Amino acid sequence: MQAAELFEQDVKALEVARCLRVSGKLAYQWHQLWRDSGVEALASRGPSGSRCRLSPRCLEKLAAYLEQGPAAHGWVEDQVWTAARVATLIGRKFHVSYSVSGATRLMHRLGFSPQVPAQRVAERDEQAVTVWKEATWAEVKEPGRPAGGYLCFEDEAGFTRRPPKGRTWGRRGRTPVVTVNGRRSGRLSVAGLIAMRPGSRTRLCHRLRTHPAGKGKRRSMGERDFIALIDGTHHLVKAPIVLVWDRLNTHVSHAMCELITERAWLTVFLLPACSPDLNPVEWVWVHVKRSLANLAVVALDRLEALVRNRLKRLQYRPDTLDGFIAGTGLDLDDPTPP
Repeated sequence: MQAAELFEQDVKALEVARCLRVSGKLAYQWHQLWRDSGVEALASRGPSGSRCRLSPRCLEKLAAYLEQGPAAHGWVEDQVWTAARVATLIGRKFHVSYSVSGATRLMHRLGFSPQVPAQRVAERDEQAVTVWKEATWAEVKEPGRPAGGYLCFEDEAGFTRRPPKGRTWGRRGRTPVVTVNGRRSGRLSVAGLIAMRPGSRTRLCHRLRTHPAGKGKRRSMGERDFIALIDGTHHLVKAPIVLVWDRLNTHVSHAMCELITERAWLTVFLLPACSPDLNPVEWVWVHVKRSLANLAVVALDRLEALVRNRLKRLQYRPDTLDGFIAGTGLDLDDPTPP
């Protein structure tokens, strides 16, 4: 339509092409249609191809059926929508026959795409998570907390010499092979803590501990390791700390409760059970482990150096840490004082 307006002003086709950033051939075709049949000839005729066999109302119903999941329609053995199952569902609900390729194109038209789903444990209590977001989170941020204090999230993770898998290029039909260590050769425990305060740079603190292989040796961090991380953060920020972490047995033990009581500057809140999506440090581990995908065989001390290097990089990227915090969906704005 813009081209038609320009043609009426005696603008040349090549000038129209440059103005509208299209090819000269297309501009000449538009000019020919406009000259022969007027502006109506340039009106859109809609998408090309055959007409959809399902009405708009049926498409809305189909999208709603797909949102319900496969289990709601008889496929209880897994939770996977395939094009064949979608074609079967269309036949059952609308008595219209679709091929697998046709169902695939229809899914794309509805805005669906093949994705790897996120996992969520069945034991998660959604009501408890909602109550925590509405009540406990408001208490965590309340104006009555220590003035100038830092809000911190803590979590821990483990690394071994068997790296996570990552995508790589390979010859079609030949699966790439990554050589990994097949023996029990120790473990690396890492505790991470994100500290944030309005108007200040977001910080990342961490503590690492190696656990060499051996019978009867501890393979995880203890209360003293976690409290040392918190003390180090307090020494760094020189401010009171409001700490939010999960219900790990080491976090709620009697020894840990005594250590917390001894520190007047420390206030602790517990996350609801099975809710890692509320902890931004979980995204730190995802980021670090993704960078270590397909790692070649290395010694345990070399693995420790690599993890320290990845965490140190994140310490100089506060914007990335802020993105991890925003990914939790928690409202970070301070509540209005009463």
